Amino acid sequence: MKPTMVECPRESEVFEAVAFDRVHDVRDHLAECAICAEIADVAGALRAEHAAACREAHVPSAGAVWWRATVRARAEAAQTVSKPITILQGVAGACGVGLAVAVASLVWRSLHFFDSAAGFVARLEERRDEIATASALIVQHGVPIVLALAACFVLAPVALYFALADE
Repeated sequence: MKPTMVECPRESEVFEAVAFDRVHDVRDHLAECAICAEIADVAGALRAEHAAACREAHVPSAGAVWWRATVRARAEAAQTVSKPITILQGVAGACGVGLAVAVASLVWRSLHFFDSAAGFVARLEERRDEIATASALIVQHGVPIVLALAACFVLAPVALYFALADE
């Protein structure tokens, strides 16, 4: 009984011959070796399928490839640029939430302030006569002082202009 061959030492040579369309170089061996004949049939079918696929393939024009690459590059650039903006928007949102919580806390505390403010108003009511006397004194003497200060603030720049201006 003759052992059945599973491999042939010339398989790679046959495969290379089929791949480079030189089957006539190994035709004698293919007639003798069933394993290599089967490899040549399969490799030939694959080669024919590859050639048909290459003929049917639609290759876009160079302009179309360039345009797509440009659009893709712009989209990637826009995405890269928008990342910091997105992060800053998140930080701004977090700050807004923190500010809202702080304001709510202050409003809550101010509700307690109204209790103490009522006591303050009651103390002011007791000293109403003293406050009225002080207010009248400020109105009598304060208005001329405020007018004099306002005149200084207006006249000082004018005086400096004339003093430093070149004639």
